[in-house]
Amino acid sequence: MTLIVVVLLGFGCWKLLGMGENVGYSPVQPIPFSHKLHAGDNHIPCQYCHAGVERSRLAPIPALNVCMGCHAVVDNGAAPIKEVAAAYAALKPIEFVRVYDLPQFVYFQHRWHIAAGITCQTCHGQVQNMDQVSQVTQWTMAECLNCHRNDNLLPGPGDNGYHRDPATFHDRPANAPQDCNVCHN
Repeated sequence: MTLIVVVLLGFGCWKLLGMGENVGYSPVQPIPFSHKLHAGDNHIPCQYCHAGVERSRLAPIPALNVCMGCHAVVDNGAAPIKEVAAAYAALKPIEFVRVYDLPQFVYFQHRWHIAAGITCQTCHGQVQNMDQVSQVTQWTMAECLNCHRNDNLLPGPGDNGYHRDPATFHDRPANAPQDCNVCHN
């Protein structure tokens, strides 16, 4: 009996330590959606579709009325757009699959990061170049702490289009809070 408990606890700890390690996760969506076309080629800002992210904890998956705001007149003959229009007319949401999802015991606020001037691409990668979005960052506690310890990344020259300002980060101290209750409250 003791061996079974030890094995189960060991497996549980192993799975818990691996939470958020979904780099490459790219679920097939019920309707194909190209971020490359929308955010890249057409330069639609992330916050146009993911409205409210600057005020909320999560980035909402857009409601169909956001899609239909453009697609009532733009490319409305394409098969995927016809599916969106039919669902919109029937008042039935399309169940898109979240690419990024954190465990319930992690409290993450997009608004704090947006207010600090961190771009969507810093965490989500070059989404504007992706036809099908895939997870590019490990969402582990170590990764979050690494960023909080070294959060003074600023857009500009340097590795991956960013450079470090050792003194401040947008007129704030160089390091983000690292207290446990910032993410686990």
